Amino acid sequence: MLLEIINSSLTYTLHVNPHFVYSLLYQREIFTPYHGRPGFIDLVNNIEMVITFFANNVERDGTPPFSAQFVTDIIKKYSKTWPRSRLRKFSELKFRYVEESQPDEFFVPYVWSLVQKHSHIHFEINRKSSPT
Repeated sequence: MLLEIINSSLTYTLHVNPHFVYSLLYQREIFTPYHGRPGFIDLVNNIEMVITFFANNVERDGTPPFSAQFVTDIIKKYSKTWPRSRLRKFSELKFRYVEESQPDEFFVPYVWSLVQKHSHIHFEINRKSSPT
């Protein structure tokens, strides 16, 4: 699912997400375990194509060590010329929210744990409330 989300972002919004592309370049080794896995080949190929395109442009336009600002500027520059048609298109992702039958079983304890943790108001957790 995460690879599909990354692909969707690259396919439809690469030109307005230079920091996302920068993160992919910076963390490119996280995709190595997915190379050669049949279910991930097309997804990883798209990601690798983007990484290779921008990495080659960074190396061609500068000399190491590369600053974060330099890499980001190169990504912005070449994202305008990135041929969007090079990526294999997948069906557009659609998400639907399905509410649980009793959401309060999760949310009430969760919200109270956040209140207790971040409010700096002392609560006695083990104390039972008495009727008023």
